[in-house]
Amino acid sequence: MIFDIQRYSLHDGSGLRTIVFFKGCPLRCRWCSNPESQGSEKEIFLSELNCIRCGTCVGACPRGALSFEPSGSLVLDRTQCDLCGECIEACPSGALRFSGEVYGVEDVMKAVRRDIPFYRCSGGGVTLSGGEPLQQWQFAEALLEACYHEGIDTAMETCGFAAWEHLERLSPLLGQIFYDVKHVDPERHQAGTGQECGIILDNLKKLVTLHPDVVIRVPVIPGFNADGEDMGRIARWVRDNAGRTPVELMAYHRYGEKKYESLGREYPWKGAPSVSREEMDGFRALFENMGVPCRQIN
Repeated sequence: MIFDIQRYSLHDGSGLRTIVFFKGCPLRCRWCSNPESQGSEKEIFLSELNCIRCGTCVGACPRGALSFEPSGSLVLDRTQCDLCGECIEACPSGALRFSGEVYGVEDVMKAVRRDIPFYRCSGGGVTLSGGEPLQQWQFAEALLEACYHEGIDTAMETCGFAAWEHLERLSPLLGQIFYDVKHVDPERHQAGTGQECGIILDNLKKLVTLHPDVVIRVPVIPGFNADGEDMGRIARWVRDNAGRTPVELMAYHRYGEKKYESLGREYPWKGAPSVSREEMDGFRALFENMGVPCRQIN
């Protein structure tokens, strides 16, 4: 189950990348910028910005799940929707679309092969992201093997909340692994993500002894870990358990807020402030002063 294949990405690995977004994640981070990645089932995305208020979808829906509010806004009653897709077929403006489609390995590879010349010129390749690729580790393994046989560089973004055996199995097929560390306190991690961090940290300790190119990513989230005490605890943990493994600090943003509306959900982290460049500079210095290589992404 894949919810997007994004071409020409300049992040998440070297060179130009094709990012394959897996649908389904074991965490429920309250600030998540890809809410469509959380559930493992197909969903309908309703974009108010693209809606031209023509009403074609309302007439096409056999279950009467679509209607207009007095304000003119299109509303989808998801309790009535059976995901038949009739509204999507009827919509002339692309305001309605599915998030999540079942792909085979060859389906993904067809998209990947289109950019092989760009990978070769830029040193790029394919990055598995999500959601969480390890939720569908068998498909991830088959896809990575297909890339390996065609000489395509690979990387993966992971939250690390998975069976060690699955991560260990994929490791030799990956050129680079981006590994999230959101907090090192179990209770704080549970409050922010819905899961404790023990499995994540245990897996990371093993991974850095096994794989030569791991990058730790720390999202800097106001109200969760964006202060000197919490960042200091994370920096000390990395220094003591992952040595010179480099860290990327990722500044919180609200890019995903509108997506929650498109899925009929409330954004849980509403009202959180942004992180200033000065704060990010200070957090980076904190890691560096502890001997941990660090860069920031504002």
